[in-house]
Amino acid sequence: MVPIFLRLQALQKSNITFWQTLPQNFSDHVASIDAKVLAVFVSSSFLGFNLSRDNVRNLWMTANYSLNSGDYISTLIWVSSKTISEDLTSLGLVPFPDNYPEDVKTFLDSGRKIPAKNQAIRDIAAKYKQPQNMTQTVRNVLDFVSEQEYDPEKTRLLMSGNLNTTDILDFFKDALEVRETNSSICIERSWYAAAILRAAGVPTRTVTDVRLKTWIQVWLPEYGWVDAEALCVQPPPMFPRPLSSSTPWMIENSSDAAFPFTWLPDALMRVANLTFGDVELFDVNQYKMVLSEPVDAELFRKDPTKFSFPIVFKPEMVYAAITQEESHLTFSLLKENENASKMLTLGESNSITFGDLVFSFKPIRQENFLILQDFAVGEVLKFDVRIFAPVVGVSIIVATVWLYWIRRKHGR
Repeated sequence: MVPIFLRLQALQKSNITFWQTLPQNFSDHVASIDAKVLAVFVSSSFLGFNLSRDNVRNLWMTANYSLNSGDYISTLIWVSSKTISEDLTSLGLVPFPDNYPEDVKTFLDSGRKIPAKNQAIRDIAAKYKQPQNMTQTVRNVLDFVSEQEYDPEKTRLLMSGNLNTTDILDFFKDALEVRETNSSICIERSWYAAAILRAAGVPTRTVTDVRLKTWIQVWLPEYGWVDAEALCVQPPPMFPRPLSSSTPWMIENSSDAAFPFTWLPDALMRVANLTFGDVELFDVNQYKMVLSEPVDAELFRKDPTKFSFPIVFKPEMVYAAITQEESHLTFSLLKENENASKMLTLGESNSITFGDLVFSFKPIRQENFLILQDFAVGEVLKFDVRIFAPVVGVSIIVATVWLYWIRRKHGR
C-alpha cells in the first residue's frame, strides 16, 4: 500500500481548477501493474468535482476552488499495487518503420518542455541516431544524457514544502535549459531525452510514479511501449527498464510535457507537502469526500491488509475497506481483532458505528468509483456518570435550600 499526500497552500486570493491524476492499471513490454485506488480523501472546501479519463488510461480528478490567501488544498490517495509479470529479455535490432500508428505519431511532435524541432536538439539527434536501428539509437541517447550532472538541491526544494510557484511546470527546466546548464533531475532529463529521441524519429513519452520518479517510454514496432531510464540511480539495465518496484502515477498523454497535478489559471501556490511522513498533518474531518475503487469481496477476504486503508490515526489506528460482491457494496472497518461492516445504500445517508466512533456519508457511483459525500467521523454520545454526578449534586442542594425556605415561610 502506497500513500500519495499532496498539500498546496494559496498565497493569493484566486479561483482555480485543480487537476490531479489517480494511478490506474498499467502495462508495457516489460511488465503489467495492477494498481487499485483504495481511497482518495479530498479536502472539504471544493465547489465542484468531476472525474474523466484520457487516451492513455490516466484518470483525472478535477475540483474547483475559491481560495483566500493561506487556504489549503489537500488530497491523500492510498494505492495498492501488484506486478503481474516481468520480462527483461534483451531487445534485438529494431529498424525504423516507414509509418507509425496514428495514436503514436503525436509522440514525435514538439511540446512545451520537449522542443523536438529545435535545431540544436535536431543536431544532437543526428549525431546519435543509428540509421535503421531504433534500439541502438535509444541506447546512444541514454548514454549521452547520462553524462549530465544530477541536481540534488532542486529535488530537495521540491520535497521540502518551501516551493512557491504560479505554475508547477515552470519550476522545471525544459530540454534547452537542461542542455545549457548540463544539470537536471529525473523529470528534466526525461524531457531532454524525449526531445532528442523524437527529433531522431523515435516516439517517446514520460511516466511518473507515486514517488515522483520519472522515466521515459519509447515505442518500437512489434514491442509497443518499452521503458527506459534517463537518470539511472541503480545499476543497469537502463533499457528496457525494470518496472516491478514502480507504481505509475501518470503517463504523459500528449506530445506536450505534463505533471501528475496542476492548477489553472496561474496563481501563486506553495507546494507544502508531497510525502506522507507525518500523520499529525492528517485530520479525517478536514476531508468531506472520499473516492474509492471497490475491491472484489473475495479478493479482500483473502488479504484484508492489502486492500484496507487507514482512516483514523489517533488515538488508535482504524482501517477501512470498500468491497463489491455482484451488485452489493460494503463498507468495512477494522482495528486489530475488531471489525464491523455495513451494506451500503446508494443515494442515501449511511452510518456505521465502530467502538467509540460513528462514520456517516452519502455514497454515489461515478465511473468505476464509489464517492462518499458529506463524509464525517464523530464520537458516539455516551452517558457519563462523572458528568451527571455534579448536576445531581447541585440539584439536591438547590432542592434542599428550597424546601428549607418553604418550611421557614410556612412556619412563620
